[in-house]
Amino acid sequence: MRARVDANASISTGSTLGTPSRSDQLGTEIRPRILCVAPAWNEGERIARVVKAVPEGMVDSVLVVDDGSSDDTADFAESAGAKVLRAGRNRGVGAAIRSGIDYAIQNGYEVVVIISGGGKTPPEQIPRLTEPILRGDAELVQGSRYVEGGEFLRMPLRRRLGTRGYTFLFSLLVRRRVTDASSGFRAIRLSLFDDKRINLWQDWLDRYELEPYLLFKALRLRHKVVEAPVTIEYPQGNDGIAYTKMRALVDWWKIFRPVLFLALGLKK
Repeated sequence: MRARVDANASISTGSTLGTPSRSDQLGTEIRPRILCVAPAWNEGERIARVVKAVPEGMVDSVLVVDDGSSDDTADFAESAGAKVLRAGRNRGVGAAIRSGIDYAIQNGYEVVVIISGGGKTPPEQIPRLTEPILRGDAELVQGSRYVEGGEFLRMPLRRRLGTRGYTFLFSLLVRRRVTDASSGFRAIRLSLFDDKRINLWQDWLDRYELEPYLLFKALRLRHKVVEAPVTIEYPQGNDGIAYTKMRALVDWWKIFRPVLFLALGLKK
């Protein structure tokens, strides 16, 4: 597996989450070590609520990747008990996720769960994503708000239309049916990256491109990918409007272009 260290990053450890252990068991077998990764950029106190909501005993550690925040996101995360990787500058959510995966590989974790640092993905639902991996039924579990048992809360109409339209095009290009291609709530068995055809370590994947790239490649290469029902909850903003950092058109193109490039053979 590849792992690349960002020379600008620094790691600090929160006070309430201990050193990862392999003592937890699933049935009679030792449970794989699980790292929960939360990319965060200018989330402030929201990140503390996210960290504290991670179910005790369901993961071994929580790592917040502070993507060059200009506020006190890193301090809130550390005080809530997370390990914090400070990127030093804003590079994008893709680079933050990749840094979390690098950290997991370097520190002997076997499974990574990606959650939203802004609170859109309820951490108490992490077991829905990890259980198929622990059973050996999946290498990648994609959370879906649109399968039976999934739901969405306070999602703006334009986002509902956008996610549905994007998922239709994604399914068409990947030639596999997917119900929620834009969900950022997922779990990954790190052995997936033993397949060198999946290369997250490309600079063009630094922002929103990495997540659709990963899902597309895993599906097209016939790895074990399943969807699990989850809730996607848009936090309430101070102005009463559901909170999101994604910009229309500009950021939607960043999500769509890796799918188009891969389908046309322009990128690998």
